[in-house]
Amino acid sequence: MKKQKNYLTLLLIVGNFLLVACGGNGNQNGKETRAILSVLNGGSQNTSATPEMLQQSNAAYTRDIQTAFQNENDGSFTFNDNISFLGNDGVKITGNLFIPKSGTGPFPAIIFVNSWALNEYEYIVPAAKLAKKGYVVFSYNTRGFGTSGGLINVAGPKDMEDLSKGIDFLLANAPVNASNIGIAGISYGAGISLLGLSKEPRIKTAVAMSGWGSLPDSLYGNQTPRLVWGLLLVTAGYITGRMDPIIAENFQKLLDTRDVATVLSWARERSPNNFVAELNASGKPVYISNNSQDNLFQPNQILPYFEQLTVPKKLDLNNGIHATAEIGGILGINNYVWTNAYDWFDYWLKGIQNGIMTKPKVTIQKRFSSDRVSYSTWPNPSKVEKTYHLRPMGLFSPGKITTTANSSNGNDTILSGGTSATTGVPLLSEILDGAVSIPVTTNVNLIDRTNAMVYLSDSLSSPLKLRGRTFYKGRINSSDYAPHVVVYLYEVDFWGTGKLISHGTATLFNVKGKDVDLNVDLQAVAHDFPAGSRIGLAIDNIDPMYAVPKPISLYTTTFKHSTSTASTLKFESE
Repeated sequence: MKKQKNYLTLLLIVGNFLLVACGGNGNQNGKETRAILSVLNGGSQNTSATPEMLQQSNAAYTRDIQTAFQNENDGSFTFNDNISFLGNDGVKITGNLFIPKSGTGPFPAIIFVNSWALNEYEYIVPAAKLAKKGYVVFSYNTRGFGTSGGLINVAGPKDMEDLSKGIDFLLANAPVNASNIGIAGISYGAGISLLGLSKEPRIKTAVAMSGWGSLPDSLYGNQTPRLVWGLLLVTAGYITGRMDPIIAENFQKLLDTRDVATVLSWARERSPNNFVAELNASGKPVYISNNSQDNLFQPNQILPYFEQLTVPKKLDLNNGIHATAEIGGILGINNYVWTNAYDWFDYWLKGIQNGIMTKPKVTIQKRFSSDRVSYSTWPNPSKVEKTYHLRPMGLFSPGKITTTANSSNGNDTILSGGTSATTGVPLLSEILDGAVSIPVTTNVNLIDRTNAMVYLSDSLSSPLKLRGRTFYKGRINSSDYAPHVVVYLYEVDFWGTGKLISHGTATLFNVKGKDVDLNVDLQAVAHDFPAGSRIGLAIDNIDPMYAVPKPISLYTTTFKHSTSTASTLKFESE
């Protein structure tokens, strides 16, 4: 399908761009990144796609639509590709509409919201499937994307107003049951869907795939900017849409550690977790799907949101990077997520007893496996916290990971710099890991201990079942005012080869010369460390996925181990 090829091409182009932007020397906040954002932001409308260009692009996509859903178009629905309405500020919002031919209605309705950098045609195949089942389906271009006018509002107040105006239009122009309206989307569309469910009383339920619960945590979790995915979003927005200059400005502020509070306030207004009370008061049900290796909307920011919800809810955490577990559905491929999504709408909007509510409320797919673990709620009420203790490194040996408390005092000092401990090549390694289960690997024994802390356990006598987050706690003293760390968790074989299982990152500020606690929560996963394998842990100061608070400089970080101040690694297990 031509649209899919264009999308993949865009990702490849931007991926190559990001590799250049990150730079081979790890200077992640350097002049290259700043120059790119400056060009994008300074160009304003002139560097963004024009409505005329996008109209031509959509005309080309229109020719592909008939091919894309030819197998679904059996004549049982009408398709209107010339839908538009005006936002409160007069901006034209465009979309398309499916209406079943059989039956007189009113019909339940589903609203699809486009992903970032995509448009109203993203969901044309699932829309056809749903129309055949007796749904009115309405897809629209959010402002700034596709042929809609205005500037991208990043799920802000104008996007919420547009959603409400879209519902007004739908109720006035289609045979819709006003009591049975659902909303769904992937990524950007998922965030807007969750916000819409909380704010728009006429929406009954939502399906949110690869979305966010907390935008501040997604952009700046543990005070660390998400460099690669942030650049990807900004760049893709300028290539495919019409960006509000504040978007690039805000991202640059995070990279510069400048006016951060204002940026996070802007992001908080666009976060579903800021409106949990409203959603809980409404009692409206929600189905959420996210992915364990998603380094854009990481699992640790969606799980707390899910935990706070008291409404009927379901969460599936899948293997894969951003949107990979869900993207097959837009091509008409029924998979685990989309099967649940269709059943969710059938149950809540049509009252079909299909068993969706008897399925486990929470499932997590195991790393490198198709198997899932399931729970009746989250956090798992029967979870076990397993604690391992970290001992200092020896002259020629890594530090020990043991089940017994540290009985010796010792300090280990590392220099800032990158090592072979890494999340891999940005985007490429994530795709290989999440999509085809090719893990990021390194020999833990060969990680340079001049620039990294390295810990290794003895062979496990029994399997260790990781079921959620891993928590690192240590005590450090840095010669820099803002030390940055990345913590990597490995499953290590007899030869020292480590498979990256999870990682976490954190930046501390104003701690130069002070003894301070360092706490890092690693991304939640389900993984079985088999008996005979070893647990490996590495900590260094640079990873291409994340930005540091200033251009790279040489500094030291001392890790302090003592009997009174324990360094630990805690697992959520079972």
